[in-house]
Amino acid sequence: MSVPAGTVPSDALGLLHRYEAQSLPAPMSSYTRLITALFSVHSSLAQAQAWDLFSHMRYVAHSNPDSLLYTLMIRGCSPPSGGSEPERALDLFTEMTVDRRLAPTSGAYSAVILACARSGTKEYVNEAFRLAKEMLDSHRDARGLPAFRPEVRTFTALLEGAKRVGDLARVRWILAELVRGIQEGADSDFGLIDAEINEEIMMHVFHAYAAYKPPFKRSAIRLVDSVETEVGQSATTTPEASQGNLELPSNTNDHISIPASPVEALQEPTFRHLPPQSRSEVIAEAEFLFNRILEERDIHRESKARSLEGSDGPFTAFHTVKLTARLVNSYLSVHYAHSPLDKSRSLFSTIFSQHNVMRNSYSYFVALERCAVSRRGYDREVMLPFAEEVWSKWQIVEKERRLPDGLPLTSRHIERVHTAMIRVLTLCAFSTCHDIYLHR
Repeated sequence: MSVPAGTVPSDALGLLHRYEAQSLPAPMSSYTRLITALFSVHSSLAQAQAWDLFSHMRYVAHSNPDSLLYTLMIRGCSPPSGGSEPERALDLFTEMTVDRRLAPTSGAYSAVILACARSGTKEYVNEAFRLAKEMLDSHRDARGLPAFRPEVRTFTALLEGAKRVGDLARVRWILAELVRGIQEGADSDFGLIDAEINEEIMMHVFHAYAAYKPPFKRSAIRLVDSVETEVGQSATTTPEASQGNLELPSNTNDHISIPASPVEALQEPTFRHLPPQSRSEVIAEAEFLFNRILEERDIHRESKARSLEGSDGPFTAFHTVKLTARLVNSYLSVHYAHSPLDKSRSLFSTIFSQHNVMRNSYSYFVALERCAVSRRGYDREVMLPFAEEVWSKWQIVEKERRLPDGLPLTSRHIERVHTAMIRVLTLCAFSTCHDIYLHR
């Protein structure tokens, strides 16, 4: 039965139960379709009804689900609305592969990896990486080729888990392996990776850079007491500085394989093996990746035009990344976390128009949230002008009741932006009162 998208198929459920009352249960595919429809409804009631129907089916009709239905239920353990149930996902995956002895599928692996990764706990994120290793290493043929090639959703799940626990080293390694695998697939008939770098992958990468806390702290570094200028004599430092708890990279020639430009070979290094050690290095790597996306998009367009004339262009791995509002927002979040507020303000004012990308409600909300957590000093001086600039642009959007990208404006969007602006004004009032009190 056909029902509008996003609604509970009540008539179909009633018909299914009438068949059961007549001892004529519908085939398992009918239950699978209904459960899929229930999971597509963004409602906690519909999600609960999907799980009830799964249990009901096993009791009255089909006690042994097939691999497709198991995969669907495992995927339901990590709904798009948020939250994750890694324990339930692992139980279903174990029941499927161990108890029922059903062969695991690529979709089942990706679903259980996503459920573990979205948990946000280090224990389950490590379990997600263990399952990914099992997926690649435990099912190989006589030639040593894996039965399951990693897909976009597999990499997306692993990146989401790594960013949630702040593991930037794993995020950078996954990105480098993804670039290497895509190039190997372009150079041969059979690539080990069935994926491409898309906007969602790069969004997770930028979020990982934003959440990363570099170990370098200027306040933890001791100044040199004296410096000997004679050749052959070394500088003397304080005992604390000579012992030091901070270890900066000693070998700047250690790199991971992401080329500096798409015209270079993949072996040409750009990134160090060590993650960024300071905020400036975090910003430098994020800017490199964002500029790399822009550069490869232009190069791909030019090479595509030249291909009509019979010439092939250089390898590009990032040309499939689309410039969307959430990608730009994720790139801005790196600057919000690691750059001074005045630089973030300048970037917010220019980056969207420069790349012809429309802002969404999250663009305004995150900018105001950044103002609300400004530290003392120069950031506090920039905070209120920046917030007022963002607020004036938001009022135009709110008046039209429609976002610049054409989507309707909901009450939830308005609430979040207003809440962020109230926090900014509250902080400004507190700062003013605090300054008056200090000067009394």
